[in-house]
Amino acid sequence: MNKSFLVFLDAGHGALDAKGNYVTAPSKQFQHTQGVFHKGSWFYEGVWDRTLTNRVASKLAQLGIDHLIVSHEYLDTPLAYRVDMANWYAKRASKSLYISNHANASGANARGFEVYTTPGKTGSDAVAELHYNNVKELLGNRITMRPDNSDGDSDREANFYVIRKTVMPAFLVEHLFFDNFEDAKLLMDDEIVDYFAEAQVRTIIQYMES
Repeated sequence: MNKSFLVFLDAGHGALDAKGNYVTAPSKQFQHTQGVFHKGSWFYEGVWDRTLTNRVASKLAQLGIDHLIVSHEYLDTPLAYRVDMANWYAKRASKSLYISNHANASGANARGFEVYTTPGKTGSDAVAELHYNNVKELLGNRITMRPDNSDGDSDREANFYVIRKTVMPAFLVEHLFFDNFEDAKLLMDDEIVDYFAEAQVRTIIQYMES
């Protein structure tokens, strides 16, 4: 395996097993009082994360862009396993990128879209800014954007394991708040999902060509 460019896609947490059991932390699900989501009124973040990640992977395949999904189909595999996989394969590519897909929860009725990199100025900041702007261009009139402009760019900063331990530029995306009913409805809209995926593909191409 010798690739010039390789994208690593990580769908956060776990999903539904063959018996319909949600195999991830209780905090990664929310039961709404109205609406129909993944299992009746239950919204499962890990299920949604895979819906988006698989959509991105499909678009990349159509474009012939090499990629690897480091998350399992439904198991909530350890973060170290995902990172180790990406770091091992990255040694066989001249350039690579890691993207971790999530939906957010606050318990306080928050709404909106966020992109995270690790604290300080790193090589991930520029590509995270590209992604924030691509989402804003495609969906900024339909969703709430939640930038942190305190350091001159739009991404927020946190020491999330998968973006701290990867050896390549990496960012983590929080696609709206699944415990907010209005945001949850947007996340279940196939057109919205496709725009999120399209934004990610555009970011990947821009980074690949930079």
